[in-house]
Amino acid sequence: MALDASKRTKKPSGKKPSKRKTNPGVRVVGGRIYDSSNGKCCHQCRQKTMDFVASCKAVKNNKQCKLNICHTCLLNRYGERAQEVATLSDWHCPKCRGLCNCSFCRKEKGLEPTGILSHRAKASGLSSVSELLQVEGDDSFAYVKKVKLEDVSIEDVANEHNKAAGKKKKALNKKTKANLDDVSIEDVANENSKAAGKIKKAKATNEVKEEEILIEAKLPIGISLTNVAGIDIPIEETGNLLQFLEFCSAFGEALDLKEGQAESIVSELFSCGRSTRRQPYCSVIPVMIQLLELISHDRDMSLSLSATDSTWFSSLGECLLQSGVLSDVFPPETFTSGVSEYTKMDASTRLKLLNFLCDESLSTLAMRNFIETKSVESEAQRREAKEKAAAAKEKEKQLRQKMQGDLVKAHMERNGAPLSIEEHHAILSQIKAEVKEAHDKMLEAKGMISRKRQRCDAAGTDPILLNDDGLVLWKLKCFEEEPKFLLQDLGTFGDLSPHEKWLAFKPEQKQEVEKYISAKGEFILIYAFKRSKLIKFLDMKQYKFFAFLL
Repeated sequence: MALDASKRTKKPSGKKPSKRKTNPGVRVVGGRIYDSSNGKCCHQCRQKTMDFVASCKAVKNNKQCKLNICHTCLLNRYGERAQEVATLSDWHCPKCRGLCNCSFCRKEKGLEPTGILSHRAKASGLSSVSELLQVEGDDSFAYVKKVKLEDVSIEDVANEHNKAAGKKKKALNKKTKANLDDVSIEDVANENSKAAGKIKKAKATNEVKEEEILIEAKLPIGISLTNVAGIDIPIEETGNLLQFLEFCSAFGEALDLKEGQAESIVSELFSCGRSTRRQPYCSVIPVMIQLLELISHDRDMSLSLSATDSTWFSSLGECLLQSGVLSDVFPPETFTSGVSEYTKMDASTRLKLLNFLCDESLSTLAMRNFIETKSVESEAQRREAKEKAAAAKEKEKQLRQKMQGDLVKAHMERNGAPLSIEEHHAILSQIKAEVKEAHDKMLEAKGMISRKRQRCDAAGTDPILLNDDGLVLWKLKCFEEEPKFLLQDLGTFGDLSPHEKWLAFKPEQKQEVEKYISAKGEFILIYAFKRSKLIKFLDMKQYKFFAFLL
């Protein structure tokens, strides 16, 4: 029984509806008014705008040429000013003169489109793209779409495998239905080889691009750091000294340290270079006693310490004994002989004792409360900066909408007639300063957010970069000398020397260091992107993978 044609249902065609609107109306983008009804289409950029255009006056076959060139394209591509040529009664457009370099006209001549070349022409000292093509040659430029690194991902690899598997399955089905000799194992192997070749090529391309990122930016050679805050220090003690200064910069408020007190302590320790066995320092011992009292109070130990007797020194020995650290450097009998043993110690040994007390004090309740308070304050400042950034962004958006409204209003007042270049610029300049001010505030607020995303100083200092070759790049609060970057060389496992090295950079090397940080960060982002794609791919194939192993 035949079905009624009216009752038949049509299958969906599978084509998605076009998102492009045939009549999008009036809109303002980047200071240009796009009007699909009243605008004039530019032959070069093929955009229908209300910009000032130069119309061709050429007459061919008793018909006037209808081509228009907007003032921007005419200036950038051909070096001519629209308002000047508009007054000429015999001006011919570039197409009528055989000079047009738009993509359509170049394709008609058998040439490739040039893409955006106006910036390159100006950088070469030329007035326009047309002049650049005359100097370099019409066939010297061809627009090629750049392939992004993320365009080739693990999903693409999976698709290649799926294609090969699909062809294999199709071939096997065909083999069972038709002749067994139609499809051989060699055909299937060839399909798999093609897919593997594409995968290998894509992987090699990615590896080359990653190597190019690292080759372009290299970390400049630093100089050994032997002077901090105007104090000459031994190379082997640079790390310990920076540790103490960074502790004081982070917890100076909690310990009520005066400005410059930490540098004064270091100066007294190393003022005589590597001289040893000096008398107790007037600034070092009070700080040690202050830290000891903080630790003893947290451990419910009632101590009355004074710099005039040896009680503080014996208490320091008890702290070391309880912690179990530095036992090879400070045996228990060191602190039984009284403060006279302290007078025999050199500056490096005393600095180790000072850093030990700093580390022990971090576990006290007072220090933990201080860290918590500073973390809360840092989070509040971050939220405040975020709100400021959002407010500045909203203000910038409103100003841009106002600018667009002013342009449309001026356009309507002229009954659809295009604005002159001077009128267009006059309207833009009225609000340009306000938009720039709002944009600057937004960037400033975003900069505050990026700084607040880092942990507060009391919570710790994170390195900028950590390389696999034992190089660590730091930006410490206690080191203010330009360019404020420090390189810590921890060495490799095969190094015989156990000492770390600290290197500084010259002010003129700042751009090289920042370029290296940027390139290294880009490489890390690429690695993280590829790793996430790999994990996603493995999750999809996990069942099949384990089934294969079984």
